[in-house]
Order: sequence, then C-alpha cells, then structure tokens
Amino acid sequence: MPRTVIILGTDSEYCAQLQRALQAQLPDTIVIPATADTIPPVKGSDTIIIPDEKTDIVELLRLLLKRLEEQDRARTADLLAELVRLSMTLSLDEMLDKVLAKSTEVLGDTAFIVLESEAKYQLEATFCVEADRLKRMLMTVINLSLQPVARELLRRALDKGTPVVVPNLSHVKLAPELRLFVDKHEVLSMIVTPIRGKKDRVLGAFITMSTAPKMLLDQDVTSAHQLADFTAMVIENARAATTDPLTGLHNRRFFDEVLPREAARSERYFTPLSLLMIDVDDFKSINDTWGHDIGDQVLTQIGRILEACVRKTDFVFRYGGDEFAVVLPGTSIQGALRAAKEILERVRSGDILQSLGRSGTTTVSIGVAKYAHGSSPETLISHADQALFDAKRSGKNTIRIFNQDQPDL
Repeated sequence: MPRTVIILGTDSEYCAQLQRALQAQLPDTIVIPATADTIPPVKGSDTIIIPDEKTDIVELLRLLLKRLEEQDRARTADLLAELVRLSMTLSLDEMLDKVLAKSTEVLGDTAFIVLESEAKYQLEATFCVEADRLKRMLMTVINLSLQPVARELLRRALDKGTPVVVPNLSHVKLAPELRLFVDKHEVLSMIVTPIRGKKDRVLGAFITMSTAPKMLLDQDVTSAHQLADFTAMVIENARAATTDPLTGLHNRRFFDEVLPREAARSERYFTPLSLLMIDVDDFKSINDTWGHDIGDQVLTQIGRILEACVRKTDFVFRYGGDEFAVVLPGTSIQGALRAAKEILERVRSGDILQSLGRSGTTTVSIGVAKYAHGSSPETLISHADQALFDAKRSGKNTIRIFNQDQPDL
C-alpha cells in the first residue's frame, strides 16, 4: 500500500507548496493538505505533519524527508524483530513465505526469492498481495519461457554483487519477453538484491516489484538489503541444523525427519521406498593406522561417491560415525540393488587411501531393505540394519538384502 502523509496547517498556500515539493520527491506517496476542519480519516500507518509555516519550504522539505526515512528504518526494524520471533517456531519454507509477505509492508506488492541449486537458480518462494495476480504472473512466466531472461537479469545483480534498482521500468530497454510481462502485469519498479551468506557466498536473490503509484527508489535498497541478509541467516541456520559439518551430507537429525515423511508418502500413493545402510569396513583400523585426519578425509570422499551414485531426488545421510544411509523414494528393491552395486564398486575401485598418499584398500558393506506398506519407518531401519549385519558377517565388501539369501556380489 502507498504511504499517506497528511499536512495539517492553517496556511493553505504554504501547505499546497509543501505538498507539491514532497510529492515530487516521493511520487509513490499520497500527500494530502488539510486543515483542522477537513482532516481525512487517519489510519495508524499514516504520517501527520504539522509544519512551522515560518520555515523555508526547502529547509522544511529536507527535515521532512529525513524524518520519513527514519520512520521507514523504524518500520523495517520492527518488521525484522517480528520475523526473528517467528523464526523460532516456523520451518524454512514457512519463514521464506513470511519474509516475502512482510516485505510488502515496506517495499513492493510482489516479491520472490530465488536460490542457487546445483549451479542453477530456482524459484523458491513467491508472494503477492493479490493472490490471483500472482497466479497470472506465474502463468505468464511459464507460457513465455521467461527463465533465460530472468537468469540474465539475476546475473547482472549477482555477478556484480550489488542491487539492481529500476524505479521506472517503462524508461528502460528490456528483452521483448520481459517487456510483455512488465506491461501485461503493470509492473512499475523493481529491486533485485543478492542474498549473501557467510564468506560472502551468494545464495540467491531477493526480488521486490511494485505497481503504480508505489515507486521503488534508491532509499528502499537498505530495507531490501536487510531482508536479504535476514533471509541468508534463516537459510544458513536451517541448513546447519540438517547438515553434517564434516561431509556436507544430510545429518541424522534430518534423516529422522525425512524417512517418516517418505514412508507416509509411500503409504499414501502406494509407491515403493527403499533404504540403504552403509558401513565403512575396518574403519577403526584406518584411524589407528593413519590417524583421524585421514579417517575424516576417507569419510568425506565416500560421501561424495554416494552422492554421485544416486539421483538428485534421493537423500544421502551421514548416519553416525562411519555409517551412512541412503533413502531412495520411488525405488524398488531392484533399483536399490543397482545403486548399491554401483556404490560398492566405486568405493572399491576408487583407491581412496592412495589418493590421500597412504596405502591400503577402502571398502564398504551395504544392507538393503524395502518399505513394507502398513509397517513403520523404524521397521524399515531395523530391516536394513539386519541386512547390513549380514553383509558384515559374510566377509564385508558386499551387499545383503533383507530376508533374502543373497550371495556375495
């Protein structure tokens, strides 16, 4: 919503001059001159000004603009404080939605968060004060194949590391597809701000857009920066809570969230679900012989092999110590066995210790189990653990499937 400033004075000509000067500086602001007898209905978000009519207009305008800027900073500070409180109880997805919704109170009426994933930028969250308008905008993006144009726009901001501010899109040259989008949905202004995490790593972009009469200006960049920085903090905190610090894989805590969720999905849609439990053979000997630093590097390299052997839709976890787990949604026991075979071979032939300047062979043992509909996630874990125990007992460097007399592979 555009900001409303009410100028309350006795000299109508003076108030009219001040209105014109203030409106020229803040074209998106509704400025209303009034007298004590003609005060319009006032909302809590409105600003009332009672000017000293003896003060020079230019000097008063400078003081008013400074005051309004201070009010904007205070509004953003209050908004961020509310978001911090919400972050204690909401999930990452819920928080991203909330950041965008709250951003429309101080910036544009439509906002997006785009995050980097596997060297690509993907739309992660969206919000518009008009839900139907957002649907129409997203349909336009799909129908016009705007992704290449959008990526080019993001690249300009992210490569330079500074926000892109466009107060009036009608005054700039745009790609034909983007021009059609802007005109169709009457987008007036836009700010694209990099979302920067620790060590200045770019995680994505915060985008805010406005329609007339709201115009986003350079002074709005501070609020956009603050919201982008808060978004980075929320993302990194969420990732830290679910990531193993050594290997970069998902951790046991996240495993305990994912497996029940995927089991429920498997139950609901009657789709297959499989689980691999993987243990590094003779890992204690590696630590005792070469030290824990080498042991840590072995675990890290095995984690990379696991990620390379499964699909992007699968989940790889460091389950604890030298044990890993892989959750394979939509995967039959045959598909899980194929993944297990590739892991076994890649680890065995990877010469991990030699690549670290040491001698010896690194292998793993793997237990495979499938989810039985009507059972529990705990049962699936127990079955995979039993299969892993059978693999260890059979001489290691092998695969076993729960409840099957599988020969060494």
